[in-house]
Amino acid sequence: MIFEYKINEKLSLVIPEQEDSKDIFTVVNKDREHLKKWLSWVDKTTSIKDIEINNLERIEKFHKKEAASFYAVYENRFIASVGFISLDNANRKGEIGYWILSDFQGKGLMTECVKACIKYGFEQLNLNRIIIKCASENVRSAAIPKRLGFTLEGTLRQDRIVNEIFYDTLIFSLLKNEGK
Repeated sequence: MIFEYKINEKLSLVIPEQEDSKDIFTVVNKDREHLKKWLSWVDKTTSIKDIEINNLERIEKFHKKEAASFYAVYENRFIASVGFISLDNANRKGEIGYWILSDFQGKGLMTECVKACIKYGFEQLNLNRIIIKCASENVRSAAIPKRLGFTLEGTLRQDRIVNEIFYDTLIFSLLKNEGK
């Protein structure tokens, strides 16, 4: 692994090596129907090469401190993606994005991963503000920032389109002095 942030003995956030691209593609491909409901990139990810390109971008942006987008590894399996999909270092803020495989939903794993990202963002990246955006209809995704004490700042009406359906976007934020 290029980078690993241990959450506990079973769960870590990682930036993987290129040779992990096949394993990542396999899990994405297996859960394609579940993931594509909310994620527009899924239908465009059709080969291991697409994952390799994405991994190279993650590595490059991580080293340039433009993003810190990780995969979650649970019991040595890739199960999710979570992290700072964008960083605004000048204004000390970042946006967390995430997805998790359907077999691992409802176990609290994504909440733990997001909590670890929050800690990493405030302590390692010196952020003051963390943002999470999600489709208003994605109830499971919206539950995570609510559970972690984020404030709902507003709704952007028909802000995103996935599979030719327009969705409203909820915007949540957490400030460093509010973090747990």
